[in-house]
Amino acid sequence: MLARPLLLSCLLMTLSISAGWPSAAHAGVVIDGTRHIYPQQRREVTLRLTNDDPRAPRLVQVWLAPGDPASAPSGSEVPFILSPPVFRLDPGKSQAVRLVYTQEPLPADRESVFWLNALEIPPKVNAEQSAQDDAPASHLQFAFRIRTKVFFRPAHLPGSTDEAPAQLRWTLHRSAQGALLEVHNPSAYHVTFNEVALAMGAQPEARLLPAGEGMVAPGGHLTLAVREVVHAIPADAQVHFKYINDYGAFSSPQRAPLKF
Repeated sequence: MLARPLLLSCLLMTLSISAGWPSAAHAGVVIDGTRHIYPQQRREVTLRLTNDDPRAPRLVQVWLAPGDPASAPSGSEVPFILSPPVFRLDPGKSQAVRLVYTQEPLPADRESVFWLNALEIPPKVNAEQSAQDDAPASHLQFAFRIRTKVFFRPAHLPGSTDEAPAQLRWTLHRSAQGALLEVHNPSAYHVTFNEVALAMGAQPEARLLPAGEGMVAPGGHLTLAVREVVHAIPADAQVHFKYINDYGAFSSPQRAPLKF
C-alpha cells in the first residue's frame, strides 16, 4: 500500500511582528548529501539529517514525494516508508532516517526519481530569548523546507550512470524566442546538469553562451533556451555541459556535437 504521511499542523512560514523589523532567520537542519541512490536490491537506505544550529532544537518532518515541488505530506503517495517521519533534533545532533521500499511496482527498465523533503520548525521565541537577542519587541520565525533527490535504481539496468552522458543527443533549434538546445536521453538513467552552454565553435577557447541547467529523464527530452541573442551560429558549434554524478560532484567540462 502506498505510504501517505501526515501533515504537521503548522504554516511553512509564521510571522510575528509587534514593533520595528524582525531579526534574521537561519535554517539549521541539513541533509547529508545532495542526492541519494536506492538500489532495488537493498532492503533499506539510511539518510542522515543534522541540526547545525548550536543554540536551538528543531522539530523535523520528513516525507518523500514524486516530482511536484508544491506537494504537501498529506497529498504525497509513494511506495516508500520513512522512519521516523517526525522527530526532534537537538543542537549539533544528527538523526538517522530509514527509507524502505514497500515493493509497490515501479518501472523496471529505467530509474525513477523522488524528492526527499525535510520541514524544520524552529522553537517559539519567548520574551527572555528576545531580550538576549536585543530584539525585545519583534521577531520573525520561519519553517524551512529543504529537498534532495532520491533515485530508485532497478537491478540489471543496461549501461551505467557514467556512460549515460555520452549517449545524449543534442539538437539546436531556432524559434521566435531565440536559439534552443534540446537534449534527448536514450539511456535508462537520469542525467542532471549544473551547466549547459552553446559553444560557438569546436575550439576549446570558443565563446560559451549559457543555456541554464536541468535534468533529463530516461527516454525523455529537455529544452533549454540560450540566454543570449544569437544571429549567426557557426557550422562547427557544439554543446558544452557539466553533469552531476552519483556523489553530487560536478564532472569535468564535456563537449558534444550538435544536430542542426
